[in-house]
Amino acid sequence: MLHRREIIKMLALLTTTASTSASGVLGSLQQIAAAKPPSAGDNPKDYKGLVCIMLNGGNDALNMVFPAPGHKEYQHYLTARQDLAVPNYVVSKQYLGNQGDARYHKQLLPIALTNTHGEVEQLTLHPGMQGLQLLAQQGQLAVIANSGVLLESGSKAQFSAGVKRKPAFLFAHNQQRKAVYSGVADNNKTTGWGGELSELATLAAYNSAKILPMGISFRGSQQWLRGTCSQGAVLAPGKPERIVGLDPQGNRQQRARSEAAQQLQAQESDDMLLRLMRGKLTSAQDLAGTLAQLWRQHSAELTVIDGYFGASKLEQQLAAVAKMMLLRDSLGMRRQIFMVELGGFDTHAGQIDKHPLLLTELSEGISHFQQALAALQLTEQVTSFTASDFGRTLAGNGSGTDHGWGAHQLVIGGAVRGGLYGQWPSMQLGSADDYRSGRLLPTTSITQINASLAAWFGATPADVTHLFPNLSAFADGALPLFHPHPQLSL
Repeated sequence: MLHRREIIKMLALLTTTASTSASGVLGSLQQIAAAKPPSAGDNPKDYKGLVCIMLNGGNDALNMVFPAPGHKEYQHYLTARQDLAVPNYVVSKQYLGNQGDARYHKQLLPIALTNTHGEVEQLTLHPGMQGLQLLAQQGQLAVIANSGVLLESGSKAQFSAGVKRKPAFLFAHNQQRKAVYSGVADNNKTTGWGGELSELATLAAYNSAKILPMGISFRGSQQWLRGTCSQGAVLAPGKPERIVGLDPQGNRQQRARSEAAQQLQAQESDDMLLRLMRGKLTSAQDLAGTLAQLWRQHSAELTVIDGYFGASKLEQQLAAVAKMMLLRDSLGMRRQIFMVELGGFDTHAGQIDKHPLLLTELSEGISHFQQALAALQLTEQVTSFTASDFGRTLAGNGSGTDHGWGAHQLVIGGAVRGGLYGQWPSMQLGSADDYRSGRLLPTTSITQINASLAAWFGATPADVTHLFPNLSAFADGALPLFHPHPQLSL
């Protein structure tokens, strides 16, 4: 017998799998066939994709990108980090003990990035990030220095005295992820800026069919894709026919849900909750069938895409993103927003063992994704960016680092104006950039990054103001990440 509590749980699961719009109406194969193909007057390159790569747990970005020898902050970096400084630990016995694993790279990777003042900054990428070094050399990598969750700009003294407002619950994973997803450092919001972006009328008009929503997550239901009236779809990488959470051959919970779904469909009842549940289940099954059919029709092209990617979880998610982009015309979509995730960045201990592998997986995933985009001729039409809960402390705690605030983030793509954005921080403990206990005070807000991404994606100046009302709190406004940079009258 099905209990109402079980039905409600399954309804929440299926809503994220099946929802496509406020009405929740899904497309079918007939709708795909009937969808009007692009006319000769349409611009075939008028497509844009935005990909959020969430680094879950708080990435230690200070070891992802750090000063090179000769940089004014190089010695401060070594002194503050001690054994956790990359140039120190790649020659240590502990790190060299991993030399049998090819994923533990040793060679430092210098990059020269031009900042917004026209000055060249000599920096270094972690040894495992050769793919990102090449993208930096090609001008497709932007590094946003010392960015983070900020409600307004201010100095260390102003924040310490309470003259400037700090975001609530700093250094708490769940609260800061909510603030990141909101896009405006507000951890009280329940919507995400990716979901709100997808609801803009100026962008929704680009997608002719309603088979899928603009936003798709390949890592579970996420706030970032939740709009005011809609929720992004949740799909399983490599398994388009699978309804996420239901699997007759899966784990115990998935099998139980599958059995409950079968019981639900077999029951005849006028109960409103049961009727709603059956409708959602039918919609999810229709969507799974539609995607499975498309996969069969385009199996040869999709197999080629698989050849660019490895077996890691992040690469499989990015492979799924590339496949959905390949199918964009069949799906009637000219604007798509995706979310993928790489976890494991809460490195309080064992950082020297764990973090290099995570950065290697990140770099290889991004590099292979860019190669796939080049094959799809979408290099300049897709932009990817990293986000994370927060940064980590300058000083270590023994074998790891603790929760911090400011961190460096990456923006990648052919439309990106490669270089260094924001202000490179002082890496001296106790400096004006050290808010407390080695936690860097961000000097660039995530709002400034997000506003630039939204404007590139097609949001109007009025849209950007609506999405990010606190952008005016930052004198520099949206970062000039793209060429040509969208002209925002903000």
